[in-house]
Amino acid sequence: MRLEALINGIKRELKQVLSSPWDITMFIVMPLVWCVLIAGLFGPGLIRDVPVGVVNLDHKTESIELESALDALPSVKLVSYSSPLEAQDAVKRAQIYAYLIIPDRWLDRSGKPDGASLELYFPKTLYAIATTLELDIKQMLIDVQKEKLERLAQSAGLNAKQAERAASPVSLHSVTLGNIAFNFQAYILPTLIPGILHLGLALAIATRLLTEWRNKSVREWLAACGDSPLTAFFSKAIPWWILYTLYGFIYVAVMTGYLGWWVQGSLVLWLAGLAFFMAVMTFLPVFLIGVFMRLGWVIVLSCTVGYIAPIFPYTGFSYPLDSMAEPVQWLAQTFPLTHYFAFQGQEWILNAPLGASLYTLGKLAIFALLWFGVGFPLFKRQLLKESADEGRPA
Repeated sequence: MRLEALINGIKRELKQVLSSPWDITMFIVMPLVWCVLIAGLFGPGLIRDVPVGVVNLDHKTESIELESALDALPSVKLVSYSSPLEAQDAVKRAQIYAYLIIPDRWLDRSGKPDGASLELYFPKTLYAIATTLELDIKQMLIDVQKEKLERLAQSAGLNAKQAERAASPVSLHSVTLGNIAFNFQAYILPTLIPGILHLGLALAIATRLLTEWRNKSVREWLAACGDSPLTAFFSKAIPWWILYTLYGFIYVAVMTGYLGWWVQGSLVLWLAGLAFFMAVMTFLPVFLIGVFMRLGWVIVLSCTVGYIAPIFPYTGFSYPLDSMAEPVQWLAQTFPLTHYFAFQGQEWILNAPLGASLYTLGKLAIFALLWFGVGFPLFKRQLLKESADEGRPA
């Protein structure tokens, strides 16, 4: 591969892209737009002012204080209802996301055979909202009960320290690494943004490669690259790899700098791993064109989207891989984003040993070896065949 031919090919690619409003919009502007929209979707990342119903059938001082404590939660915007049926109907109409029932004579009957408990209802289909509300409300109830026990202990003659110990026989701490207060910026953005970028990169390169077939300009493209299929491919891949790697670096800078989720391991290794991940993805279009081009360019693009777009649940970010069915666990290993997500967590949150991070990157290297080793000979054959067909007289 001659450097002069590679530079000529890259110049040709840049000239064509910059003269095409469609390519600029779809592969340069829109990935940024989607990333910004998704980042803005989560705002500060914390759930705030979610409508929650309360049905107070007691109307005593203690139950009114409980309502006030519930309304003081940052995640809750309290809405009062006169009956459980009314609150249940509000949930069905999506007017509220949960509700609490305070039964009549709640404290008077506490501990007695006819006693009634507080009742909490959370529609678990809205998992993230329900989980956040459940944690916040239950913690609030524990805190309220603890305060009452401390006052009771002090009335029995204990001092403040003794009362606090007496009311705290068990301490419960809920810890989610890298996700303080269940912040959705750190929970979802680190998966969605790299996912969008690696899909955009694969689509950009696949589309630009297939454009040569659609325009019947493969022979001209090869000639500009010194009649080298390898040079021709890299002339397409390198500019897009640089662009999307830069987008990835901006994402890391925003996450670790502007948003404040600082990296616990090596920032340099994280950036290098991100660049390597993007480099691996440049080989996917070569493989798909080599295997499926005989079926048409539409099939190639469909396979590109069909392979990448549905993979987010298989990264393990929302549901642990170890809890999936074994065949699905194996399927998850066939997606590069799964391994990049693991590597990102090792550097960003876990400060994993260098050997562990390099081992994970080694799994990504397998994709590159497979896609390029199997795909490039097939891609080269398709390329030379099309070039020869274009050289024949019509």
